[in-house]
Amino acid sequence: MALGAAAFLRAKPAPVAPPPEAPVPAAAPVAVAPPPAPSPPAPHPPGPDQSPSTTAPPPPAGSEAARPLNEAVLMARLRGVGGSNFPLAVELARAGNRRFPDSPDAPERASILVHALAAQGMAKEARGEAEYAVNHYPDSSWVQEIEGFTGAHRHRNLILTDGGVIQAR
Repeated sequence: MALGAAAFLRAKPAPVAPPPEAPVPAAAPVAVAPPPAPSPPAPHPPGPDQSPSTTAPPPPAGSEAARPLNEAVLMARLRGVGGSNFPLAVELARAGNRRFPDSPDAPERASILVHALAAQGMAKEARGEAEYAVNHYPDSSWVQEIEGFTGAHRHRNLILTDGGVIQAR
């Protein structure tokens, strides 16, 4: 018996057959998405004497801002929508800034644009427009309003004259 027990312990177990597997369904075809289109290059930031509005894309062809309005009509429309239809106000103000960049109405248009951008949560764009406006239209009462609303202030270059007088440029 001892020999039988020893032989039993030394014997290798018989291989166990794996359980039968369920049939594998055929794989469904996998749709491969085309690679994304390359994004357009980021626009360069505007220079110190260029409004961010001038680098903004033009309004869509069917947009109200794309119609060639004279400045008085554009400003009347902009004042009408400035506090309620912020996307249209942005389009109209930017269109006006492209067509009439240094007109007497430009500081008011900048103020409406800053408020409309801020109301849409576009703080970075609003701040850029505010910085441009306070430096480009320094003597306008609209700029004083923009400064109060955004905290943007004019960048002044101070020089010391030969006579020891500090002057702002």
